[in-house]
Amino acid sequence: MPTRKEVEEYKKRMERIMMAIENSTIPDELKDKLLNEYLEKWKTAYETLLGLGVPLEDEEEEEK
Repeated sequence: MPTRKEVEEYKKRMERIMMAIENSTIPDELKDKLLNEYLEKWKTAYETLLGLGVPLEDEEEEEK
């Protein structure tokens, strides 16, 4: 099972990749496709982590 630190590192890595795609000069159609793929990957990972009971930073902030 992944640790919370590993989850946060994965999340940050996904954010950096998505920002690089957004700021790139590739055609908008390709950007949209790539961004949607990465969003789907994050959604799948997020749902899996929730199923494993791994707390995520965003959830803890919402509860406060």
